[in-house]
Amino acid sequence: MEFITIAFDKTIDRTSFDCSTHPALNTYIAQQAGQDEKRNVSRTFMYLEDGMLLGYYTLANTSVALDELSEEQARKMPRYPMPAAMLSRLAVDQRMQRKGLGQRLMADFFRRIYTVSKHSGVAFIVVDAKDEQAAKYYRELCSSPRNTTHSACCYRLRQSFKACDPKSSLKTNARCTGLAQWLHFHASYKPLIV
Repeated sequence: MEFITIAFDKTIDRTSFDCSTHPALNTYIAQQAGQDEKRNVSRTFMYLEDGMLLGYYTLANTSVALDELSEEQARKMPRYPMPAAMLSRLAVDQRMQRKGLGQRLMADFFRRIYTVSKHSGVAFIVVDAKDEQAAKYYRELCSSPRNTTHSACCYRLRQSFKACDPKSSLKTNARCTGLAQWLHFHASYKPLIV
Protein backbone atom coordinates (compact mmCIF):
# COMPACT_ATOMS: atom_id res chain seq x y z
CA MET A 1 0.00 0.00 0.00
CA GLU A 2 1.64 3.23 -1.14
CA PHE A 3 1.32 6.58 0.56
CA ILE A 4 1.69 9.82 -1.39
CA THR A 5 2.75 11.74 1.70
CA ILE A 6 5.77 11.78 3.97
CA ALA A 7 5.83 12.18 7.74
CA PHE A 8 6.25 15.72 9.04
CA ASP A 9 9.75 17.01 8.28
CA LYS A 10 10.85 20.22 9.98
CA THR A 11 13.56 20.78 7.34
CA ILE A 12 10.92 21.39 4.64
CA ASP A 13 10.09 25.07 4.06
CA ARG A 14 6.56 25.48 5.37
CA THR A 15 6.41 29.28 5.43
CA SER A 16 5.52 29.63 1.73
CA PHE A 17 2.50 27.31 2.04
CA ASP A 18 -0.74 29.22 1.42
CA CYS A 19 -4.13 27.53 1.25
CA SER A 20 -5.76 30.97 0.79
CA THR A 21 -9.00 30.13 2.61
CA HIS A 22 -7.97 29.66 6.24
CA PRO A 23 -4.88 31.52 7.47
CA ALA A 24 -4.97 29.33 10.60
CA LEU A 25 -4.10 26.30 8.43
CA ASN A 26 -1.05 28.16 7.08
CA THR A 27 0.01 29.16 10.60
CA TYR A 28 -0.48 25.63 11.87
CA ILE A 29 1.86 23.98 9.38
CA ALA A 30 4.44 26.76 9.65
CA GLN A 31 4.51 27.14 13.43
CA GLN A 32 2.53 24.55 15.38
CA ALA A 33 2.69 21.17 13.65
CA GLY A 34 6.23 20.52 14.88
CA GLN A 35 5.22 21.22 18.48
CA ASP A 36 2.24 18.86 18.22
CA GLU A 37 4.56 16.19 16.81
CA LYS A 38 6.99 16.54 19.75
CA ARG A 39 4.14 16.34 22.26
CA ASN A 40 2.57 13.31 20.50
CA VAL A 41 -0.68 15.22 20.10
CA SER A 42 -1.01 14.54 16.38
CA ARG A 43 0.87 13.43 13.28
CA THR A 44 1.11 15.56 10.17
CA PHE A 45 1.71 14.11 6.72
CA MET A 46 3.02 16.30 3.92
CA TYR A 47 2.67 16.13 0.15
CA LEU A 48 5.70 17.48 -1.69
CA GLU A 49 6.60 18.10 -5.32
CA ASP A 50 10.16 19.11 -6.12
CA GLY A 51 10.75 19.66 -2.40
CA MET A 52 7.86 22.14 -2.16
CA LEU A 53 5.02 21.61 0.32
CA LEU A 54 1.75 21.58 -1.62
CA GLY A 55 -0.61 19.87 0.81
CA TYR A 56 -0.89 18.25 4.21
CA TYR A 57 -3.24 16.63 6.65
CA THR A 58 -3.11 16.04 10.37
CA LEU A 59 -4.17 12.81 12.03
CA ALA A 60 -5.08 12.57 15.72
CA ASN A 61 -7.09 10.33 18.03
CA THR A 62 -10.39 11.11 19.68
CA SER A 63 -13.52 9.34 20.86
CA VAL A 64 -17.19 9.46 19.99
CA ALA A 65 -19.82 9.29 22.73
CA LEU A 66 -23.01 7.37 22.22
CA ASP A 67 -25.15 10.49 22.68
CA GLU A 68 -23.47 12.07 19.64
CA LEU A 69 -25.06 9.44 17.41
CA SER A 70 -28.57 9.03 16.08
CA GLU A 71 -30.68 6.20 17.48
CA GLU A 72 -30.03 4.11 14.37
CA GLN A 73 -26.29 4.77 14.50
CA ALA A 74 -26.09 3.94 18.20
CA ARG A 75 -27.76 0.57 17.75
CA LYS A 76 -25.42 -2.30 18.65
CA MET A 77 -22.71 0.09 19.77
CA PRO A 78 -21.23 -0.02 23.28
CA ARG A 79 -22.46 2.46 25.87
CA TYR A 80 -18.99 3.92 26.51
CA PRO A 81 -16.98 6.35 24.32
CA MET A 82 -15.72 4.61 21.20
CA PRO A 83 -12.27 5.10 19.66
CA ALA A 84 -11.98 7.27 16.59
CA ALA A 85 -9.35 8.63 14.27
CA MET A 86 -9.64 12.33 13.54
CA LEU A 87 -8.72 14.23 10.42
CA SER A 88 -8.12 17.48 12.28
CA ARG A 89 -6.66 19.44 9.36
CA LEU A 90 -6.43 19.06 5.60
CA ALA A 91 -5.05 21.86 3.45
CA VAL A 92 -3.96 22.24 -0.16
CA ASP A 93 -1.78 25.08 -1.39
CA GLN A 94 -3.68 27.48 -3.65
CA ARG A 95 -1.44 26.48 -6.59
CA MET A 96 -2.83 22.92 -6.43
CA GLN A 97 -6.46 23.55 -5.53
CA ARG A 98 -9.17 22.08 -7.77
CA LYS A 99 -6.70 19.61 -9.25
CA GLY A 100 -7.68 16.54 -7.21
CA LEU A 101 -4.96 16.78 -4.55
CA GLY A 102 -7.51 17.04 -1.73
CA GLN A 103 -9.08 13.78 -2.87
CA ARG A 104 -5.67 12.13 -3.06
CA LEU A 105 -4.81 13.35 0.44
CA MET A 106 -8.11 11.93 1.75
CA ALA A 107 -7.33 8.58 0.12
CA ASP A 108 -3.88 8.67 1.75
CA PHE A 109 -5.55 9.44 5.11
CA PHE A 110 -7.90 6.44 4.71
CA ARG A 111 -4.96 4.18 3.86
CA ARG A 112 -3.20 5.24 7.06
CA ILE A 113 -6.34 4.65 9.14
CA TYR A 114 -6.70 1.24 7.53
CA THR A 115 -3.14 0.42 8.60
CA VAL A 116 -3.82 1.64 12.15
CA SER A 117 -7.06 -0.36 12.29
CA LYS A 118 -5.05 -3.57 11.87
CA HIS A 119 -3.36 -2.86 15.23
CA SER A 120 -5.87 -0.81 17.22
CA GLY A 121 -9.61 -0.31 17.32
CA VAL A 122 -11.04 2.45 15.14
CA ALA A 123 -14.83 2.63 15.41
CA PHE A 124 -15.25 6.01 13.73
CA ILE A 125 -13.54 8.60 11.64
CA VAL A 126 -14.09 12.18 12.78
CA VAL A 127 -13.55 15.04 10.38
CA ASP A 128 -13.03 18.48 11.91
CA ALA A 129 -14.63 20.78 9.32
CA LYS A 130 -13.54 24.40 9.75
CA ASP A 131 -16.66 25.86 8.11
CA GLU A 132 -19.72 24.92 6.07
CA GLN A 133 -17.74 24.99 2.82
CA ALA A 134 -15.25 22.46 4.24
CA ALA A 135 -18.09 20.31 5.59
CA LYS A 136 -19.73 20.32 2.16
CA TYR A 137 -16.42 19.31 0.57
CA TYR A 138 -16.04 16.32 2.92
CA ARG A 139 -19.67 15.27 2.46
CA GLU A 140 -19.34 15.34 -1.33
CA LEU A 141 -15.92 13.69 -1.31
CA CYS A 142 -17.13 10.79 0.76
CA SER A 143 -20.61 10.64 -0.76
CA SER A 144 -22.13 11.45 2.60
CA PRO A 145 -25.88 11.99 2.63
CA ARG A 146 -27.32 14.96 4.47
CA ASN A 147 -28.54 14.24 7.96
CA THR A 148 -31.22 16.23 9.71
CA THR A 149 -29.24 16.42 12.97
CA HIS A 150 -26.87 19.35 13.35
CA SER A 151 -24.04 17.49 15.04
CA ALA A 152 -23.04 14.38 13.15
CA CYS A 153 -23.23 12.28 10.06
CA CYS A 154 -21.89 8.79 10.66
CA TYR A 155 -21.32 5.61 8.70
CA ARG A 156 -20.35 2.22 10.04
CA LEU A 157 -16.67 1.37 9.85
CA ARG A 158 -17.34 -2.34 9.87
CA GLN A 159 -16.83 -2.59 6.11
CA SER A 160 -15.17 0.77 5.64
CA PHE A 161 -11.75 -0.47 4.67
CA LYS A 162 -12.69 -3.25 2.27
CA ALA A 163 -11.64 -0.97 -0.58
CA CYS A 164 -8.20 -0.62 1.04
CA ASP A 165 -7.72 -4.32 1.58
CA PRO A 166 -5.60 -5.82 -1.21
CA LYS A 167 -7.53 -9.10 -0.82
CA SER A 168 -10.86 -7.38 -1.32
CA SER A 169 -12.70 -7.46 -4.62
CA LEU A 170 -13.94 -3.88 -4.03
CA LYS A 171 -12.25 -1.18 -6.08
CA THR A 172 -11.47 2.24 -4.63
CA ASN A 173 -12.64 5.16 -6.74
CA ALA A 174 -11.24 8.69 -6.70
CA ARG A 175 -14.13 10.03 -4.63
CA CYS A 176 -13.55 7.72 -1.61
CA THR A 177 -17.01 6.17 -2.03
CA GLY A 178 -17.35 3.17 0.23
CA LEU A 179 -14.18 3.83 2.20
CA ALA A 180 -15.97 5.04 5.29
CA GLN A 181 -19.35 3.68 6.22
CA TRP A 182 -19.23 5.42 9.57
CA LEU A 183 -17.90 8.90 9.01
CA HIS A 184 -18.50 11.30 11.84
CA PHE A 185 -18.37 14.99 10.98
CA HIS A 186 -17.47 17.33 13.78
CA ALA A 187 -17.51 21.07 13.32
CA SER A 188 -15.43 23.60 15.19
CA TYR A 189 -18.10 26.15 14.39
CA LYS A 190 -21.85 26.16 14.99
CA PRO A 191 -24.15 25.03 13.51
CA LEU A 192 -23.18 22.27 11.12
CA ILE A 193 -26.03 20.71 9.22
CA VAL A 194 -24.77 17.46 7.82
